[in-house]
Amino acid sequence: MDCYILIGGRSSRMGRSKIDLPFAGSTFLDRVTSAATPVFDRVIAVQRAGGEAIDSIPTIFEPPRDLQAPVFGVWRALQDALAPCFILAIDYPLVTPAVLDYLAGRASKSAAEMVVPRWNGKLQMLCARYLPSILPRFEPRVAAGQLNLRGLTENLEVIEEDELRARFPGEPLMNVNTPEELDEAARHL
Repeated sequence: MDCYILIGGRSSRMGRSKIDLPFAGSTFLDRVTSAATPVFDRVIAVQRAGGEAIDSIPTIFEPPRDLQAPVFGVWRALQDALAPCFILAIDYPLVTPAVLDYLAGRASKSAAEMVVPRWNGKLQMLCARYLPSILPRFEPRVAAGQLNLRGLTENLEVIEEDELRARFPGEPLMNVNTPEELDEAARHL
């Protein structure tokens, strides 16, 4: 299974790009890529139209659009993969190969169209496995202004937080989007 790292967000809440954002002697991109590389067959960046390619991993681009939302990166990744794929946002600098390996292993045994972990009480839609069978649902939903990922399917398997916390210490699925969350993540190193 391939992993697609979404790198094309505006990072407006962080105030700067997360691609080269320093964290724990590295960057967000390098940490996420390093966690994904030993687990997945290929690791590919998904960048918004007009963004820059990444030197360290192959990069594909979303088509130009007036709107920006993660749904477009997921859509583009599935169009590229045409197979089950793992979507991972750059927002997870504490993720580890062990966590990704567990999620990928659970997903490989599931027939659900999406396999999504719950962390800090929220479904982590950008650290999840997607099947290409949902591809026909993107265009009509986007045309109707529905940009959320949860509505793509009812065929969803959730890996519950208590199961994950029993296996993995710390905050490996902490989604970091603000300077305050960055400070909090640094406390969990």
